[in-house]
Amino acid sequence: MTDAITIQTARLQIRPLPFRHEPVRSATDTSTFGLFRSNDETKVGTIRISPIRQAEVRSAKIDCEIDSLFGRQGYATEAFPAMLTLSFKTLDYQQVVATMDPDNEPALVVASRAGLPFRSSVSYGPSSQQLTFVYRPSDDLSPAVGFDRTAVSRLRQAKQYHAAKAVVASYLNQAPDDPQIHYQMAWCHDNLGEEAAAVPHYVAAIEQGLAAPDLQEAYVGLGSTYRALGRYDDAYRTLTEGLAHFPQHAVLQTFLALTLHNLDRSAEAIERLIGTLVDTTGNPEIHAYARALRFYASRVDETWDGN
Repeated sequence: MTDAITIQTARLQIRPLPFRHEPVRSATDTSTFGLFRSNDETKVGTIRISPIRQAEVRSAKIDCEIDSLFGRQGYATEAFPAMLTLSFKTLDYQQVVATMDPDNEPALVVASRAGLPFRSSVSYGPSSQQLTFVYRPSDDLSPAVGFDRTAVSRLRQAKQYHAAKAVVASYLNQAPDDPQIHYQMAWCHDNLGEEAAAVPHYVAAIEQGLAAPDLQEAYVGLGSTYRALGRYDDAYRTLTEGLAHFPQHAVLQTFLALTLHNLDRSAEAIERLIGTLVDTTGNPEIHAYARALRFYASRVDETWDGN
């Protein structure tokens, strides 16, 4: 029975709504709740908790709809933890599922800020394009949940770049000085072809103390992005700074060679590329000529008279 339940949060009163004009009778029914502002009784949205009958464990699907007039005011984020607690403690569900469209950025922000783990292996949605978030009693639910890098990586691997960006943005709002979150946001922008927007996040990640091995990749990302934007002096400065920390990093060496070419220093570019090739290749034929290649790489404009 949920028809007598009223839940109070900081700004909301959450109470049951009639389902087909009748009260909810048991946990096997869809439970429908209205979200009302405490100060003036204005209804701002609806939450439905529906059983998933084909699931192996006792599961429910939760849907939250915020009226358009009250969007982006944090009401869903505020209501979600209370409704999850109700689902487990009162309705005795073992897991709660939320599916959402990857383009629904406000919903993704709610899920990430509420701490809902993204589990790509679980699929209860009507479309394979939907993302599935699952919460179980053993999960830690907190608005201050730590950054879930694995979930973001899964989204990127699934080519859900806008979804990954929305999730990272919600974490960034919580922890604007976290270098790892800035690094992930830079990657999200790069994945979407938003190179200029990626730059300040790469810079922030490096300046705020990003640790290796991500630090070396941040130097690659920032340097290559500067180069793609035509900011060759900035690219040169960034890549040489990265090589000061990671002198054997072949990708840094390669992007620096490309940048040297853009700076009309093609001879230096060729020398660096040849040196990197000889140092990193597993090709035995290249190794057989390693000494000669190194010799000529530093003398690309010289010729020798055979007489």
